[in-house]
Amino acid sequence: MIRHARTAVKFFVYGLIVGLLFSPGSGAENRKKLLDWVSGTIQSVTE
Repeated sequence: MIRHARTAVKFFVYGLIVGLLFSPGSGAENRKKLLDWVSGTIQSVTE
């Protein structure tokens, strides 16, 4: 069961990286959007 979860997380990260590489925005814009999304997700989970 844990192997399936690890595989799912691994492919999620691969998809995220590929999506960021081929996105139309600049690197700085993409990093800002990603950091905003991550910080918002962490805040919503910890509340």
